Amino acid sequence: METKTKERVASTPSTAGASYALVVERIRDVGVSSAELAEIVGVGERQVQHWAAGSSRPSAGTREHLVDLYYVVNQLEEIYKPEGVEIWLHSRNRLFGGQRPIEVLRRGEFGVVINAVESLTHGAM
Repeated sequence: METKTKERVASTPSTAGASYALVVERIRDVGVSSAELAEIVGVGERQVQHWAAGSSRPSAGTREHLVDLYYVVNQLEEIYKPEGVEIWLHSRNRLFGGQRPIEVLRRGEFGVVINAVESLTHGAM
């Protein structure tokens, strides 16, 4: 049991060297489009492109949504390969009453998705 705890801590994403461009890249790498990302965090797609280019940073409220989505993606990557994360986010899921997790995130219900993902990762460990 102790080994799994150490593995979990080791696999938690480090913030060393982190940038908003990296955050956007990682989210897009699992199949979340720039348009979807923009809608989820409440900005225009062009703003996401600016973050990806490193030419601007998100505001406080937007930042919270962006890093929450990044957290969801990182937690899912503990269980699935990037393609599996994309499938999980875009597939109907009984944990959300048959809705797609991406739709729940679009409505701003990050806590519901985070709780579900944490349940999955804890169950998988």
